[in-house]
Amino acid sequence: MTDMTDTIFASLSDIGLGPQRIDRARSGDALFGTGGLLNSIELVQFIVALSDRTGMESFDFMESFEGGTGVFDSIASLSGFILGRKPQDVAV
Repeated sequence: MTDMTDTIFASLSDIGLGPQRIDRARSGDALFGTGGLLNSIELVQFIVALSDRTGMESFDFMESFEGGTGVFDSIASLSGFILGRKPQDVAV
């Protein structure tokens, strides 16, 4: 796992996501959207936790929605989005 992936999983733990759902995220299940692991309230909590851990603005994550899920389609897409930001924009 990468440091960013660890940060994402730590943020999921921060919001109280249980081990079964975290295992599903590790398996590639969508984080949000139809059949996703997070409901809308959990998504907001996750964005706040992830923003705190990365130093990114919460609105950067919310503006990234495409087709309903955006970067929250998977851990891989979310990690790529965060790592694709300018290094000075992201505190890992």
